[in-house]
Amino acid sequence: MALREIAASSRKLCILLVPLLLVVNLLLYSGTLGFDFLKDDHVLVENNPRVKSGKVFLDTLGKRFFAFPDFAFLHYWRPLTLLSYRVDYLLWGETPNGFHLANVLINAAVTVLVFLFFLAWGGRAVPAFLVALWFSLFPLHAENVAWISGRPDLLAALFVLAAALAFLRFLDAGGTKFLLFTFLLFMPGLLVKENLVVFPIIALIMTLMRGRWRRGRLPLAGLALVSAVFALMHAIISGSGGMLARASFSQVPIVFQAIGVYARMILVPIFPDPYFTMVQFESRPLEWVVWALLVLFILAIAVWKKDRWVYTRGAMGFLVLMVPVLNPVLVPSYPPLAMRFVYLPAVMGGALLVDLGMRLGRKWKPVLMAVTVLSGIALYWVNMVYQDYFRNDEAFYARLISNHPSDGSLYLPLALKRANEKRYPEALNLVRRGVEISKNSRWMDVREMAALLEANLLLVTGEPEAGFHRAQRIERETTQDGMRFKALMIMAKYHEMRKEFAESLAELDRAEKLGSTAELFLQRCLVLARMG
Repeated sequence: MALREIAASSRKLCILLVPLLLVVNLLLYSGTLGFDFLKDDHVLVENNPRVKSGKVFLDTLGKRFFAFPDFAFLHYWRPLTLLSYRVDYLLWGETPNGFHLANVLINAAVTVLVFLFFLAWGGRAVPAFLVALWFSLFPLHAENVAWISGRPDLLAALFVLAAALAFLRFLDAGGTKFLLFTFLLFMPGLLVKENLVVFPIIALIMTLMRGRWRRGRLPLAGLALVSAVFALMHAIISGSGGMLARASFSQVPIVFQAIGVYARMILVPIFPDPYFTMVQFESRPLEWVVWALLVLFILAIAVWKKDRWVYTRGAMGFLVLMVPVLNPVLVPSYPPLAMRFVYLPAVMGGALLVDLGMRLGRKWKPVLMAVTVLSGIALYWVNMVYQDYFRNDEAFYARLISNHPSDGSLYLPLALKRANEKRYPEALNLVRRGVEISKNSRWMDVREMAALLEANLLLVTGEPEAGFHRAQRIERETTQDGMRFKALMIMAKYHEMRKEFAESLAELDRAEKLGSTAELFLQRCLVLARMG
């Protein structure tokens, strides 16, 4: 049944349900409009010349997402996401409110597309609404919406849902118009987030579930070709081509456990806080294996009993979006198992509950209604609690360190914040505590980063010689351009403090060969001004 025909037969109901979804989303996340910049927002948005200058944005269009300088451990090239931040800056300036508003509006639009997709997939408005409502209230979405840097998943979901809806229309009714829309929506989506290279697999699953292989096989080949070309281009620009060389069969058990972690997030999205540590991952392997087996069993049943699990089958394809992040060894961010990665795959939980509810007899309907209402209230409340973690850096890091004192990665950002507040002794203690905790971690080596922060702190706490020599050693030994850049900036600052201006400019010249930042420009101006 075509989406247009469905909408015509249920027009009054759809006219009621779509605004209701929008109201729920806007009310739920309205509090985030007053939140501050947080974590990566400072580098990615607040202090990023690519966001603030149209010329710099265009000049660096072929650079990595976290350029200035290019950090080797962040293999991202997402020009459309960066463009969205540029547009926000033009509209709202440097205040975070407008950036947060954009996230809230994009999330609301994604929710409407979830409703429209499952309306087209199953042909019934109320079940589609319940799937979308689950998606709206899903607590783990707090990270995606309340954190400005969570936008890539929001925008990617917008494009992939629109492309999937167009492809579904093509599968059901044919016509080159909808096939063209599929490609036109899919291709820009690749420039939002590289995970969308798996969209041809999503389309393949949709084709098989719909029983339209003859109609879909040639378009699937075209989609696969586009993905292959983009993957090659992305590898060249981002420098991520060598990452797969780190994969091995010995990591299969880790991947299987990661499947279990994400299954738990999707099906039971309630945790003590919105942060999953690798300590949790390593300390409970059996639990994650059980969850992985459970979700694989559910998917097998849905494939086998195709007439009884309509909405679950419709949601299955979106689970493929998690394939690129299933191996935490290869994920170039920390923590490598992040709750924000289940943003669109979260529809599986709502689809499964809807299908289970439709299997119950009439006498169980009141019980189902009561459980649905109570679950909705619980999800809403947990979502609101999670949002408060993303209010600002203080709320995020201080609370998470209190909850997860054994996660060393949390200490350095808080130390940097303390340093900016001129609370230097406290910052030094946090740095040393973070190094001590994480020195044996297999997931994140913070020693170089901590040593750089400590070197900077030593400059301003009366031990400049020690800070200089520490930065000098890192500059000489590190293999990462980003670390070398920061070390050179510290060395330049040391020389400037000693009024050795020529030496300071020489260090800045060396740093500029690695990357050009606003910090470098200002430091050079300061040195030149002091030289007269």
